[in-house]
Amino acid sequence: MLRPASIDGGIFKLKKSEITLAIDRFEKSDLSRMKFVPASGAATRMFKKVFAWLEDPKGNKTEIDRFFERVEELAFFEEWLKVADREDVETFETGLDAKVRWLELMLYSDGLNLSQLPKGLIDFHLYNEPQMPLVEHLKEAMNYASKDGVARAHFTVSPEHLEGFEKAIGQWVSRPPFDSIDWDITFSHQLKRTDTIAVNANNEPVFENGEVVTRPGGHGALIHNLNDLNADLIFIKNIDNVAHDRMLNDTVMYKKALAGKLLELRDDMMTLNVSLEKGLLDENQIQNLRDKWKIRIPKGYKQLKSYLKRPIRVCGMVKNEGEPGGGPFWTTDNYIGESLQIVEQAQIDSSNSRQKNILKSSTHFNPVDLVCLTKDLKGNKIDLHDFVDDELYFVASKSRNGLDVKALEWPGLWNGAMANWITIFVEVPIETFNPVKEFSDLLRPEHLKKG
Repeated sequence: MLRPASIDGGIFKLKKSEITLAIDRFEKSDLSRMKFVPASGAATRMFKKVFAWLEDPKGNKTEIDRFFERVEELAFFEEWLKVADREDVETFETGLDAKVRWLELMLYSDGLNLSQLPKGLIDFHLYNEPQMPLVEHLKEAMNYASKDGVARAHFTVSPEHLEGFEKAIGQWVSRPPFDSIDWDITFSHQLKRTDTIAVNANNEPVFENGEVVTRPGGHGALIHNLNDLNADLIFIKNIDNVAHDRMLNDTVMYKKALAGKLLELRDDMMTLNVSLEKGLLDENQIQNLRDKWKIRIPKGYKQLKSYLKRPIRVCGMVKNEGEPGGGPFWTTDNYIGESLQIVEQAQIDSSNSRQKNILKSSTHFNPVDLVCLTKDLKGNKIDLHDFVDDELYFVASKSRNGLDVKALEWPGLWNGAMANWITIFVEVPIETFNPVKEFSDLLRPEHLKKG
């Protein structure tokens, strides 16, 4: 990393008038659009803390007691209560032993089995009835991933969870307000050949039942799935980044604004490409676009011609409030000198004091809020594999049945897999970023009926 991206230093902060213009540009566009949601993972890591509680209930009694003071606020509480009644389990108010049994019923197959469900099928929010993240994403898709009366969405899911997703979608799209529009919903699986071996802290392979444990090779493997989609504009957002729908309007507004800025950038690149095809290489025109978009557009003919064939992405960035994950940085680029990239903490050498200082001085965080143009300036499908930086693989810390493991991951979907895309960053409000990384996040105001 060279330096953090910042406001006026690689990140755009849109004025109200600019937001209005961007939304208008998007809504008038005739380009096709689709919502792409990585939704493969089970919720095991979401309950990592609960696994730890169950290993030492007495040592974690204070935290367990504090959690049970608010459990009735959880969207899945009523279903949890029914399971406890069915299993003839004492009320959790009777003491620690009862609370432990309730936690087991939350996690395991004799109860709700939430630790083995995908996040997309766990009830996150409570309205007149509980709703899962899958449904919240359908609400969003209706608002910004629809065209000519059809909303399009694609979910990457694990094969064992496909039936559950299909069943849930079948139930919801036939009900208001989802029945007011036609739906084109598709699924794909992360390719098995992209799995990698899991290792322990000593870098020794992890075994289960005498076989080496393999893990999906990270979200970077999904570049294959993304490459197979056929849409002009593709909105990318993680399955767990949803909020109670009282916050839906702001989310939709900024998604449309990001798309509008992408279309403005695309129009400028198309104009530049027309000049190039006419044999006109106007350095002033290139410099004006460099100044406008704050990106290193090449000035040499061959480099520029190649550059204009790249896919384009506009990435929303929120102010850094200490969430774990990656952020926006300027990095060295072998082709254009330096470029804007999203860098994960796992990619940073923690022993390098300069890199640590750059990380500490960053002002923004990557919420995985992207709009992508995966067709070239003439509308032809781009092969996204051509723009991956294969050197940007990394080792990530994961959890498996409560055990910490390490896994080699492919260049991340929004990191190395998109390293050679034309990229700009735009600030979006923190209110549009509401992830559920662990179960206690569901008790944050943005996920509750009364925030």
